[in-house]
Amino acid sequence: MTHRHVWRGCALMAVALTYSLLTVAPAFAQTRDAALLPPEQSGWVTVVGCLQPRGTHGGKYALASPMGPVASVPDDTCSASVDERAFELDDPQESGITEALLGHWIEIYGKLEKETSTDPTNLRELDVKSFRMVPVVRPIAEAAPASPPQLEPQPDTTAAPEEIPVATTGFAEPTLPATASPLPFVGLLGLLSLAGALALHRYRSPRTR
Repeated sequence: MTHRHVWRGCALMAVALTYSLLTVAPAFAQTRDAALLPPEQSGWVTVVGCLQPRGTHGGKYALASPMGPVASVPDDTCSASVDERAFELDDPQESGITEALLGHWIEIYGKLEKETSTDPTNLRELDVKSFRMVPVVRPIAEAAPASPPQLEPQPDTTAAPEEIPVATTGFAEPTLPATASPLPFVGLLGLLSLAGALALHRYRSPRTR
C-alpha cells in the first residue's frame, strides 16, 4: 500500500508539472506579440517599429516596439529598447535597410515566422519584403489667445450744420449817414437865450429914463 501511494503521488506531480509547462509557454508567447499574429502561426504582416541594432555584430537589425500600421508619428527619431517583443529582421539589406535608418520609425511588410520559445533572447524573425519611412506629422502647438487690438481714438468727422442763407429781395437798404448830433441844438438854444436877453434889456431901458 505504501509503494502504491508513493507512485500515485509521483504520477500526479508529473502530470501537474507537464500541464503547467504547457500552459506557461504559450501564455508567455502570447504576451510577446499576439496582437499582430499568434506566435504559433506565421504569415504576412505590416508592422511599424523603431529600427535598432541587433547585438554587436554589424548588419543585424531588430524592430523594437512593434505595433500595427499607423498613419504618422509625431517625431522621426526613436530610442526604443530591444526587448522580448522586438522582431529580428531577416535579410534587411536586400530591401534597402541600412545603418542610416537606425533610430527611425519604419514600416515593414514581410513574413512573420512562428515562435513558441520561452527564451526572451530568442526573438521572433521577420523576413523583410519591403519597407518605407513612416510619415512625420508634428503636433501643432496651441496658439496663445491674441489680445484685443487697441483702438485709437478717431477724430470727429461729424460735419457742422451748414448755415442756410435767408432769402432777400436782392436789394440792400441804403445806409443813412450818422449826422444827428446834439451840438447844433445846444447852439440854437444858446442863441435864442441871448436874443431873449437882449430884447428884455431894451424893453426895460426906456422906462427907466
